[in-house]
Amino acid sequence: MQADTAEPLKWREAVVFLFLSVMAWPAIAGGFIAAYGLAWWVYFIFAGPPGPH
Repeated sequence: MQADTAEPLKWREAVVFLFLSVMAWPAIAGGFIAAYGLAWWVYFIFAGPPGPH
């Protein structure tokens, strides 16, 4: 009885792992990179370009 319920759980775990590793985490990482770039862009709008003034 225990073996019958373990197989669908393993399949679902594999699907969740693939979704997280292929879709979710790269999207989250890209969002952090985009937010960091936006923060720098906004900073340079107010502070001026880098280098000697």
